[in-house]
Amino acid sequence: MTRSLLPLAGLLLLCAASTLRAQGPTESAHDLVKDVVYNELQERHQVSLWQYRVDKRVGNQTTIEQEVETVSGPVSRVLARQGKPLDAAAQKKETDRLNNLLRNPSEQARMKQDHDVEEQRLQRLMGAMPDAFLYTYDGADDGNLRLSFRPNPAYNPPTYETRVYHALSGQIWIQPQQKRLAKVDAHILNEIDFGYGLLGRIEKGGRFQIARDPVYQSRWKTTMLNVHISGRVVFFKSINRDQDVKRSAFRTMPSNTSVKDAVTLLNGTLTP
Repeated sequence: MTRSLLPLAGLLLLCAASTLRAQGPTESAHDLVKDVVYNELQERHQVSLWQYRVDKRVGNQTTIEQEVETVSGPVSRVLARQGKPLDAAAQKKETDRLNNLLRNPSEQARMKQDHDVEEQRLQRLMGAMPDAFLYTYDGADDGNLRLSFRPNPAYNPPTYETRVYHALSGQIWIQPQQKRLAKVDAHILNEIDFGYGLLGRIEKGGRFQIARDPVYQSRWKTTMLNVHISGRVVFFKSINRDQDVKRSAFRTMPSNTSVKDAVTLLNGTLTP
């Protein structure tokens, strides 16, 4: 009887070992983050345009918007404020605003320039992730790997912007099969002074939360962005931030969607 159980016991041990190998990380946390950053940047280099609903709170103001991505950047229309659909006068104001954008090539050029600058900024910050922080495996949640991160003392932030970025500490969640960034929950460790406080200061304890989800096959989009920062920096457009943003109901758009296409679509969308 004992001899007959040995092959079964061996098989069970083999299965258990295989399960552990499948569940456990097979590369260093740093290398995993490098792979994730590569995948995220590769997708950003591909044209993929969408429309979606945006539920936004900035300070005490709440809005519901419909946003359409175009080759010149996103275009949005407010559908509701403070939980109430816009009345006829406010709807007309939104229609006029979008029509003015359509008739104003210089405004469209400025919008595209702002979009390109923001995209480049995001790519720079994402590209710095592997070197700016130290990572350790910290478990798993809902099929995602959880990593803790903290500032890498060997990293020298090259810009004021990356100084703020480098002050973050927290956790990130990674979808292991596609190696994609699923969530970030980070806070500012210490107060940051610029120019001995003459150029500004960012208070410690500020928090960033980001969630990303697959919307179609290997396409991922940011579905949640919460930012809560206190401070004053003279060379940033806006550093006092208190906002919660949720995006939902994603629908794909043609890769050549223009501002005109977006305005036509949005002017036909009057209710949330």
